[in-house]
Amino acid sequence: MKSTIIALFFVTSFASSLTSAGEYETTFGIGHQYGGVLGAQLSYKTESTKYYASLGVIGAAAGFQTTFSKNSKHAYGFVIGREEFQSEDGFLYATYDYHFEGFTKKGFVIGTGLGFTREDTGGFFADSGKTETSTSVTLNIGYKF
Repeated sequence: MKSTIIALFFVTSFASSLTSAGEYETTFGIGHQYGGVLGAQLSYKTESTKYYASLGVIGAAAGFQTTFSKNSKHAYGFVIGREEFQSEDGFLYATYDYHFEGFTKKGFVIGTGLGFTREDTGGFFADSGKTETSTSVTLNIGYKF
């Protein structure tokens, strides 16, 4: 039920953004927003919102970010995905990013997030069949092109 509500929110937000002119942006970085250790993010962005999908060396993610003012340096949102080291059964984070040159401009981005990870209790090589959910903090660093 919770994942259905999140998916509905994401689809509704994405559909409403298509009415305004936007552009595509590519970002490379490290952290959960980039699919784990090292990855790339492709996003559709307007002046105040961004929808993205990421593919990394050890995982994948999708998310949404928004700002409260035009070309703000601060963005808030969420990211959902999975990566093999800490959250092989998935993660969900509420995120905050700081865009050094502004939300709509190219440049460095640093961010953090607070959320949940789900992983097998048997470790990386042994699957015990049990899943453990824990609270986690993430750090993301990237560069927008």
